[in-house]
Amino acid sequence: MPRTRIVVTMAGLLLLAHIGVIATLGTSSSGPIYSDFIQLALGALVLFSVVDASRRAEGFGRSFWGLTAVAYGVWTVAQALGVFNDFAHSSALGWIANMMFCFWFVPMAMALFLDPEHEAGKLDTIMALDFVQGVMVWIAAYLYFFYLPHAEGELPHGAWAPYFAGYGTVVAAFLLRAAVTHSRDAKSLFGRMGVFLAFSGAVDALYYYGPGRGLHTGAWFDLLWSILLVLPALIAVGWQQMEAPELSPEMPAREKRVYVEISCLVFPLLVLLMALGIAQSRMALGAAVLLSSFLCSSARLLVTQHRLVITKEALRREAAHDGLTGVWNRKSILSILDRELLRAERDHHPVGLIMIDVDHFKVINDTRGHAAGDTVLRIIASGIAAMVRPYDSVGRYGGEEFLIVAPGCGMVEAWELAERVRSHIAGCSIRVGTSNVQVSLSLGIATGESSAGIEKLLQAADSALYVAKNSGRNRVAPNMGRGAGTGEASSPMPNRDFWL
Repeated sequence: MPRTRIVVTMAGLLLLAHIGVIATLGTSSSGPIYSDFIQLALGALVLFSVVDASRRAEGFGRSFWGLTAVAYGVWTVAQALGVFNDFAHSSALGWIANMMFCFWFVPMAMALFLDPEHEAGKLDTIMALDFVQGVMVWIAAYLYFFYLPHAEGELPHGAWAPYFAGYGTVVAAFLLRAAVTHSRDAKSLFGRMGVFLAFSGAVDALYYYGPGRGLHTGAWFDLLWSILLVLPALIAVGWQQMEAPELSPEMPAREKRVYVEISCLVFPLLVLLMALGIAQSRMALGAAVLLSSFLCSSARLLVTQHRLVITKEALRREAAHDGLTGVWNRKSILSILDRELLRAERDHHPVGLIMIDVDHFKVINDTRGHAAGDTVLRIIASGIAAMVRPYDSVGRYGGEEFLIVAPGCGMVEAWELAERVRSHIAGCSIRVGTSNVQVSLSLGIATGESSAGIEKLLQAADSALYVAKNSGRNRVAPNMGRGAGTGEASSPMPNRDFWL
């Protein structure tokens, strides 16, 4: 690919230029400045490659490379500050650049919180708060390891061991995610970057403990830093997404649960431990760091609780409503009927029950298909719900049968309500494809005043329904053993067209 060739060519030329600078200028004269400039160019090349990989990716891959771009953005800014400081010689700039160099990988480590199965590639509130908490760890570590011991230029000797322990934990976490994940993209990204971070940590160890100790900028060891910049550029430019993101409503079970949620508690714990150390010397500073971390953790808890409430409400509605039509399901409508009958016993008001059956619905399914039948049921349910009173309840009793629970309705009022529903649906013209489907309803009505007789009330409404069907359909019948209500001779209603 042209992109790959360009990046490989640029990386090779910059490496050759770096070798030439080290071989000819070394640590004397302007060698360190040229060496820093070349590494700044390599950092910009890595940033370009990572941003390009993020643009090419979707879902989890886009989020992973986005965080990696932030990490190398931090590194590039730190390198730019270092180059500027070669001329300005500011101790404040040296501290800031050193902090960014030591903890540049923190944004990349936030990829451990990503969920390969559900990531949409967009900024999530929880993810943003976790990122802020990671930055708080970064700031606390800087204050604890640099500010308090007044270290300039490099870590004090006593801080090397905990620094490498933290870095090693991130590397182990990347490799663990690569081992346990079921996503091929996640396995590839976590595995490759985990190996790269392990190599980067080994180079850091060689600098602090090995042959690189005491060397200055422009020495041969700078080539290792340059190689550490070339490797992620090659990984990014050569990466290809293997899986399309699956964001359908029926998602598979999340693979990240316990270890990721526990890791969300690690950041506040680390901030707490370092804030206690800071507070021993600077009480106000330690309290400010701890308070900031507490506010971030509290905000995350509130956002999580809000999402749980929304999910609970959605599940409660889903459990109580019919998935196809959106009206109450059988269990819920029977529960509503029982509750209204209990209230009727106390208030001595009747409860009207209307049982509805769609006429010749099997013919619609057989001739036009089940998808058309489902559409007809949804439209009928919507039409019934539009005709009842606000305090009436409509539910799907089963198949093509519906129930209307009408509190405070005697036989006459229930009859009027049923007739209003019947005539409305009879006047509807439901269009499926290029043809119309005429539908009608048969309705049986009954009334009751006691919850003890709920089964008899249902049987009475069912018997009345069969009377309506046996009397020619498209009519209302009470539980009196005879059909009633207007049939095809009802007053005309304006047609209402529905399109599939």
